[in-house]
Amino acid sequence: MLRIASDESIDGEFLTTLRRGLLWFVAALVWAGPAYANAGVQLAISDNVGHPTFASPHANPIAYSRGYVYVVNTPADTLDVIRARTGAVAIRINVGIDPVSVAVRPDRREVWVVNHVSDSVSVIDARPASATFHQVVHTVQDLDADTYATNFDEPVGIAFASNSSKAYVALSPANRVAIIDVATRSVTGHLPIRAQEPRALAVHDDRLFVLPFESNNQSQLSGCLEDDIDGDTCTFDAVEHVFTNNNVLSTHYDADIVKNPELPDRDMFVFNTRTDRPQQIVESLGTLLYGLAIDSQGRVFIAQADARNVENGRAGTEGHGLAEMENRAFLNQITRVDCSVRCGEPVFYDLEPLPPTHPETGQALATPFGIQISADDSTLVVTAAGSDKLFTMDADTGDVLGRISVESTPRGVALVSDRTGALRHAWVLNAVANTVSQVNLADTANPALLRTVTLADPTPEIVKQGRMAFNDADASSTGTFSCESCHPDNHTDQLIWVLETPVCDVDGCTQIPPRLTMPAKGLRDTQPYQWDGIPGDPYGGNNTQSINAPVEPNCSIEDPASCTRVLVDGSMATTMCEVGNCPTNDEGKLGLLDAADRDALAEYLLSVPFAPAPSRAYHNVLSQSAQDGFFEFNFINDTSEPNTGTQTCGACHRMPFLVSTNTPGTGMEAPTWRGAYERWMITPQARLNIIDLLQLVNMDTSFPERDMWILAGASDEIWDMVLEGRTGFSGSFARQVTLNEDTAELAQTAHMLGALERSANQGAVMLQAEGLRFDEDGVATPVALDYRKSRYRNRPGDPRLALTRASIVSDAAAGDLLLTITARAGTNATSDHAQPALWPIGEIEAQTRDVDIPFLTGELTLRFNARHIESGATVFVDGRKASATLACESGDLPACDDEVFLVTLARAPRHGGLHFLQLQNPQGLFSNDMLFFSEQTVLRPRRGNLITSGGTFNNQGQFRDNWNTVEIATDSIEVRNGAVRVNLRESSEQPWHAQISHSVMVIGGQEYTLCYRAKATSSRHITAYMDTNLDNWSNISGGQFRAELTTSYARFRHTFTVEETDLTGRVAFDFAQSSADVDIDDVGVYEGASCGTP
Repeated sequence: MLRIASDESIDGEFLTTLRRGLLWFVAALVWAGPAYANAGVQLAISDNVGHPTFASPHANPIAYSRGYVYVVNTPADTLDVIRARTGAVAIRINVGIDPVSVAVRPDRREVWVVNHVSDSVSVIDARPASATFHQVVHTVQDLDADTYATNFDEPVGIAFASNSSKAYVALSPANRVAIIDVATRSVTGHLPIRAQEPRALAVHDDRLFVLPFESNNQSQLSGCLEDDIDGDTCTFDAVEHVFTNNNVLSTHYDADIVKNPELPDRDMFVFNTRTDRPQQIVESLGTLLYGLAIDSQGRVFIAQADARNVENGRAGTEGHGLAEMENRAFLNQITRVDCSVRCGEPVFYDLEPLPPTHPETGQALATPFGIQISADDSTLVVTAAGSDKLFTMDADTGDVLGRISVESTPRGVALVSDRTGALRHAWVLNAVANTVSQVNLADTANPALLRTVTLADPTPEIVKQGRMAFNDADASSTGTFSCESCHPDNHTDQLIWVLETPVCDVDGCTQIPPRLTMPAKGLRDTQPYQWDGIPGDPYGGNNTQSINAPVEPNCSIEDPASCTRVLVDGSMATTMCEVGNCPTNDEGKLGLLDAADRDALAEYLLSVPFAPAPSRAYHNVLSQSAQDGFFEFNFINDTSEPNTGTQTCGACHRMPFLVSTNTPGTGMEAPTWRGAYERWMITPQARLNIIDLLQLVNMDTSFPERDMWILAGASDEIWDMVLEGRTGFSGSFARQVTLNEDTAELAQTAHMLGALERSANQGAVMLQAEGLRFDEDGVATPVALDYRKSRYRNRPGDPRLALTRASIVSDAAAGDLLLTITARAGTNATSDHAQPALWPIGEIEAQTRDVDIPFLTGELTLRFNARHIESGATVFVDGRKASATLACESGDLPACDDEVFLVTLARAPRHGGLHFLQLQNPQGLFSNDMLFFSEQTVLRPRRGNLITSGGTFNNQGQFRDNWNTVEIATDSIEVRNGAVRVNLRESSEQPWHAQISHSVMVIGGQEYTLCYRAKATSSRHITAYMDTNLDNWSNISGGQFRAELTTSYARFRHTFTVEETDLTGRVAFDFAQSSADVDIDDVGVYEGASCGTP
């Protein structure tokens, strides 16, 4: 046996460890052969799993220590260790899904690897004399004990305190940095980052430096409060055109992109690592901040690209277009800040001539990314990810000394210096090529390529070629930016741009409208793309260029790549091409990429999924709050404006992927809510992100994504829906647990293993384990296991040799076994197999007036539309595998006629009501969560007020966000003194001309009681009732109930039975029978014959 200590004492145990290490060394030589001698025991690397292309971000993905180069192999989910002397891969270490960053502890005893999709950190023993040398000895994560979801979502950068006692990990979507106690491997706290997407971290002495990647550049739409309109920074009344009128097309005003100095531009956060207290925030260092390095004097160097979206932003007042941008979307720069004492003013080193002068062909240094500084502080070594270059720079003057071509998309660099601090070599990770270049830097003016190491890569060749084209800055006329520049990691730069968006064709359309960058992931089955319903449109109909007249499709629904190809061709001919100087490619199309690269890019754009839902529990079941969010999104009319007759969110942002097109009156595309947790800039022109509006609503100036989307109409429950809604993967996918003496018998370990094993038995994940078994002398032998049929079975080897969970936990607790278990994707979770899509019967792209989900029939059958369903697909209900049959209504799987599918359950869900259906293809991806309703079993009693927002009125915002009104006969309907005051202007023959209403789901055969209290300024009556909501408003409460009001509050109660279930039912009150004003409060709908607490 062997004890794996979290920080073993060299003095107390060195001799014992050395003796065991010698024994291990002999065993390793015999087992591993000469290629892996001295590098550790090579464990099995599984090639029988899927590797989706998530296009994850990187931060310091390569490191050097003790003669080894440690490099993340993101596509293959390994840390590859290269022997620097020979350039050979000495050992490959299984880590989590999508490793993106690596750091060597300052004491060099461990290497820590950040796993972006697994939401974990793999801790690897780096002591050459240890029996666990180059093995994962622990997995750091932070799981919520109540929700079973991660609190460590999508980590990126990592850095250690100088004394190795603490590690800092950037939790990018959460806008905070986790503090990890190295000794206990536990998260002990967080550092808030009041900006978006912290990624790159570095420690110098006792200070931690944090870069938020999307720090913005103070650009916004030119709106403000009415009194501040000046025709320059502000050109229109933002309250009028955003809050009062939802002016989606930006008509009848000038919309410019301007810099507003009131917008914060927090670019670097500095913390004291002894106290973890903030020390300084440094502003205005650049826009997209990729990497940083710090020299011994405390000078900070930042690799960044500064956006020029304001340079051609005067589309409204001056008629700007693409020509004014000069094909220079970004200035590629290195920013220097002297932080020797306190950080001072920045100095900017431009890597290319400033416009209108452009770099010579092949001389651009696009997208500066990885950056390091020589040990003697003289020379910066930087990668230009968009130009496939490594270059050297004088750290004092900013002069570029030399450059050399490497392979596609270099994102990380590790340096090797001699004893004097002079540079010897650079090791460069070319992230998309998935190779490592070794470059001789003895002469910094003439770097020389020594060798290129090719890493194992499961990425399909066509996808890889397309991703290379996506990252290639030579796709732009000036060679200074790529598609990736505006869509970093296939996401968004969170900026608005004036491009060549067509001008709309109705009254008031006078300019090119600014447009917010959208994600370039999860695109399959969401066409047409972007905001205007034009690029890649297989459906035809209206769009913003032809709002009232239908147009023909411009691609084929049968060939999805033909639609992304339209998007690619349009971008190459406009955004990527210099106006007036745009060449044609080998097929005669405008733009620089040839046909083969464009075809590959079109395929690649269909291949990048959204990452797994950040808050989905690892047992795969939606939380009650998320379930409520799905219901509210689809069935409750609370669009943040009290407009009766307004569709629900889900009628436009439709299942399966929360998009639709051909919006009446605008032609706009309704964009997806998927990935909203990483987008604080929202709406086509980012109209909600105007600083005056955000100050008006007291928005936190760090602009949390959640708060921004709630301002746009979400609720806490809808936000949970966004965080938990399925993107193609089980909640257990990518989760990990390391069994060792410290973790094997923890309650959380047992709970997670139970959930992962259940998922594996259901086929939701491939559960695999790798590690070492130790004999009495500490000699290690490799172990590789697959979990199948409720047992852990050898891989490779005799599958009949099976282990139970109890046995591996017992062995790990005794120190005889060290094992890391990972829930990996099945072999068909690849770009060749699209995510299944489920939606209620209807056209996938079409908006509807309401959402009509399937009801489970008496034969326990569901009828719905679907696509990408393969024979043998598994049915899941509420996150659990269900016994069921799947068939076409007409035709044969997988090609059902009209995409109509039938699922027949073996048994109805235990309780009636709302449920969620998912399908998983064999060894493949999961569908979206599709709602269905069952009345085949008794529904659980619903206790309390069925009006979900409550029937008491504490503030105007709560009323406006959740209740709908009709105000034809009123001066106003408002909250006053804790009640709703209806201020009547006049009476009407139509009582509903003054009305309030709220959505309420009702069940057929159930008795309900409507309760409220009300008074009026003089004696009069009102009516109360329930109906079917839009669009036919049929009464379902057996008639309208008349309530006689006086000048004093009185309580009223009406009891009735509903005949049929109505998911979008509505309780309504009409007031226009009289001109006397009314106060109403304590409104509630309750199951049964009595009132409850409102």
